Amino acid sequence: MDKLANITAFVTVAETNSFAEAARRLNLANSVVSKRIGDLEAHLSTRLLQRTTRHVRLTDAGYVYFDHARKIIAELAEVEEQLRFSNENPVGELRISAPVSFGTRFLGPAIAAFLDKYPDVSIRLYLGDRSLGLAEDDVDIAIRIGAVDTGALMTRLLAKSRRVVVASPAYIAKHGRPEKPQDLIHHNCLIYSGVQDGKSWPFIVNGRRFLQAVQGRMVSDNGTILAEAAAAHCGISMLPTFIVGPEINSGKLDIVLADFEEDALPIQAVYVQQRHLSARMRKFIDHLVDYFAEFSA
Repeated sequence: MDKLANITAFVTVAETNSFAEAARRLNLANSVVSKRIGDLEAHLSTRLLQRTTRHVRLTDAGYVYFDHARKIIAELAEVEEQLRFSNENPVGELRISAPVSFGTRFLGPAIAAFLDKYPDVSIRLYLGDRSLGLAEDDVDIAIRIGAVDTGALMTRLLAKSRRVVVASPAYIAKHGRPEKPQDLIHHNCLIYSGVQDGKSWPFIVNGRRFLQAVQGRMVSDNGTILAEAAAAHCGISMLPTFIVGPEINSGKLDIVLADFEEDALPIQAVYVQQRHLSARMRKFIDHLVDYFAEFSA
């Protein structure tokens, strides 16, 4: 007896309430479906279905068996799909979006390594500080910095980056070092406009989140430009360390107000929730996770 085939026939009849419809879906003769269910009932020594000339309905035992059998069939299909996709060679085009500064500084080498490993995949990369919508802008994977309102979206953490307040040593020598967030009202702040309220900088004061209003003579939606302006002694800016890390390491910029920093920002790969990701999407996300595993911003 082919128990799995018999169980499949039973579940299909129970779902359709029809031997004829079950036979059509399974591409079998009605007599074959009937025999398979008869063999299953004989094996179980119990009646699973009540048959009349017009109707098919489950017996009490049939309801119990159907509930478990349906789950077994679904789980088996899930495992088979996962195995099939895990062995699938990734092919086709991936559409990726990322913020400008992060993309230009870090994604080039990561993408080059992926394309070298998977020659049948191509990548179309969109860089912009406006977050593209995954579905409406036809994007497969978006790199997002900070919290994400997930909804029907899935995320994978790639790395974390501090958001720090920075100024050049020359600026600090001339204008003084701020010792608390409120001191920023006396400074020319270089404001990033790519966030909802760039003129209010977040800090942790006495264990609570506090927004400090800032003002200044330069506003931009590009963090790299602001980092360059800060390094040129123009003012103070709040930027993620994946942007200003090189300037901090070289001594062009100093971190101020470090005692009031919020937690580090997550850098995440974001994609639409799907039952099965394509091989190219899954392998690219896994590649980014591995590539940035040692990333320390």
